[in-house]
Amino acid sequence: MSDAEHMSRKELLQQNRLEKKLYAFVDHAYRNKRLYISAALAVVVIILGILGGWKYVESERINQANLFHIARSKLSNPALSQKERLSQGITALQEFARSESGSALSVLALMESGEAYARQLQYDQSIAVFQDVIEHPEATIFLRNSARLSLAALYEQQKQWDDAEMILESIDFASWNDVRLRALARIAIDKGEIEKAKKLLEKLIETVPDSVFLQESEILLLTL
Repeated sequence: MSDAEHMSRKELLQQNRLEKKLYAFVDHAYRNKRLYISAALAVVVIILGILGGWKYVESERINQANLFHIARSKLSNPALSQKERLSQGITALQEFARSESGSALSVLALMESGEAYARQLQYDQSIAVFQDVIEHPEATIFLRNSARLSLAALYEQQKQWDDAEMILESIDFASWNDVRLRALARIAIDKGEIEKAKKLLEKLIETVPDSVFLQESEILLLTL
């Protein structure tokens, strides 16, 4: 007895329907083969476009990284004097930051040039650069807070206490609290506000017990 004889009428009808649907699809595809070919080509073009775009973005990232490295290397060129390294490094980093203003690396270039300005004692230029970092749309929280700390240190060097404190108070992230409190305490000591400095150090010790500044703060608190 064949397999077909063992199959129920329902199963035979299901197979028949499946065959009809398959034939109908084949017939439809044949009649509309131009449409299906166009659709297949469109899918291939889209896939190739995505792959091409990804390759282009990857190539641009590598190119940007190379350009940043070249600009940054001016700061450590052994063939130049310290003054020349700083001068040429600042120029190269500023040019890179302008040409690649939409990239995250441009923020790093600004940070490095701001630090180089500070080493040249060109505080006004350094302050302007760090302010640009804070306002940069590609700057991360880490880089913005780093720029705020650098700004506060520059204001502190020039005894612009109010400006330094205002910048430090704008750092409102918990993970930066010990750095902020330590800097505020240092400013309070410089201003002769010893009681305020003590309270800031005590707050640091109490609220951030695992801070890298803990031991330093405890020792400093004993000397005040």
